[in-house]
Amino acid sequence: MTEIKTLIFPLVLAIGISFGSFLTMLIPRIYEKESGIFLGRSHCRFCKKTLRARDLIPIASYLINRGKCAFCKEKISTLYPTIEISTAIMFALIYTKFPFENISGIPLTAFYLTISFALIFTFFYDIKYLEISDIILLPAIALGLIKSFVTDSPSFESALIGGLIGISFFLIQILLSKGKWVGAGDIRIGALMGILLGWQMTLTALVISYVIGSIVSIGLLAAKQKEIGGKIALGPFLVSGTFITLFFGENIINWYLNLFL
Repeated sequence: MTEIKTLIFPLVLAIGISFGSFLTMLIPRIYEKESGIFLGRSHCRFCKKTLRARDLIPIASYLINRGKCAFCKEKISTLYPTIEISTAIMFALIYTKFPFENISGIPLTAFYLTISFALIFTFFYDIKYLEISDIILLPAIALGLIKSFVTDSPSFESALIGGLIGISFFLIQILLSKGKWVGAGDIRIGALMGILLGWQMTLTALVISYVIGSIVSIGLLAAKQKEIGGKIALGPFLVSGTFITLFFGENIINWYLNLFL
């Protein structure tokens, strides 16, 4: 890393942890349709007591309070620090992939950090509630279209075709299975995947997503954590496939072509 990148990197990590902490508040509020979703004071989900500043320090507060509410002592899910750590790591990876050294480079980095925020939100929201929320996802789709139109990377045509591939892929499955295989929310993730990656990389991302999903599903069945026919969130696999393709898509395609051609 250059000197400026080295200086900015810890800041990006701190921003990632902070946004991860924000997600731990945002996810249940959106699901429960609370008023003041974005601006309301943070409170315990069990006793409803308003949390103090010292109870809101990402990761540290969870460790200090031993994974419990400081007031009612109810156990807090490990999902909370997991979200904070995951967001920090992903923001750091995004900055490593799309760094900036001057003001002109900030918009591109900010775009990918924003999309990452939306994808991480979708990942954990689907894990927790087995459904997809549009509140964050739809603005991300619109932002992706604007970015491709302005920067031509991927080209606007490729983004549109990719979005249509993502939509069609899941819409066909819904029609064939009458909604038993995938849900309508997966269509929106497919749209974002296609718009973000372009049509060629969308095909790669879908394959990777389903490979990961198959491996995890077999593992859950083997461990008797799920039964055959049981519901498994698809969103996390699609998000994982999107991230992997964003970072390594070209390398994966080149490896595959060299292996078989």
